[in-house]
Amino acid sequence: MIKRLAIVFLLICTGWHFQLHAQQLHFNQFADGSNLQFSYQWIDQFQQAKTLQFSIDKDAAHTQYKNQTAFKPDIAQRYVYVELMKQAQKVHPKEARINIHQRGDRIEMQVTSRSQEMLEKWQLLMSQKQQSAFDEYLQDHHFTRFTNHVGEEGVIPDHIRYIQESIQIVLPAAQAIYEQLEEGSDTRGYVNLLLSWIQTIPYNQLNNRVDSNGAGFFTPIEVLTNNKGDCDSKATLTASLMRSLLPDLSMAMVYLPNHALIAVNLGIRENEHTIDIRGAEHVLIEPTGPALVTIGQVSDETLRHIVNGTYSVVMIP
Repeated sequence: MIKRLAIVFLLICTGWHFQLHAQQLHFNQFADGSNLQFSYQWIDQFQQAKTLQFSIDKDAAHTQYKNQTAFKPDIAQRYVYVELMKQAQKVHPKEARINIHQRGDRIEMQVTSRSQEMLEKWQLLMSQKQQSAFDEYLQDHHFTRFTNHVGEEGVIPDHIRYIQESIQIVLPAAQAIYEQLEEGSDTRGYVNLLLSWIQTIPYNQLNNRVDSNGAGFFTPIEVLTNNKGDCDSKATLTASLMRSLLPDLSMAMVYLPNHALIAVNLGIRENEHTIDIRGAEHVLIEPTGPALVTIGQVSDETLRHIVNGTYSVVMIP
């Protein structure tokens, strides 16, 4: 039912208890002609000072998701109501009569007919239209249906779509990270360096995520331009950066009740935490911060959810 699907899942990032915490020493952003210039300094997981500079197309950065807003169930249902009314106007009065009312974030619909065949026909068609109209609204506004580990359905920002659509715009940042690697470094070296940078971007936690209706989510470019982000925002940025240089790497978003992180098929090393996805072990990576952790290291609370199976996985194409 649409009423049930209007629930918004909000990811509240859990605390950490590691000894080393992220330390961003410097951040600067300024316009330079047609580009935005970014520069960073931070201390990584191995207590080494790191620097990073890159530029991103200014127009793309300012216009990519210019009109994005939080999910508002009543507005979504208004869109559905209008589409249902259009469909109802196509019904011949001899076949059926359809009454539709919107009450806040709920839609009430009644189909009547003298023919049982016509009644069933239009009940089905209107139900299908209700579902497809809701999906159209989600698609148009970068939201998606989501089912958590206990089967509850709701709506979240379409993280996978944001990852895919942001690959080109964040590519200069991914390339700049790659150029910082020492000669002979492997994919793990790249991922650990990337993690250390993202972990030191200040963590943005809302005082009341439940009342925000998803307003706390930042797209990948917004994390960079605002120099802050929560767990799902940072995970989305990290996945987009990784996908831009590692197009064939198997990756997935991992959703816990109060957190989000990434799983990647990088092989397993001793003392690393993993999950099985489609018969292949994927190692967990934690971009959120403020803990400075390497591949395969997660908080105690995250590990508890992984061990108990209280998480869900969405593959990243």
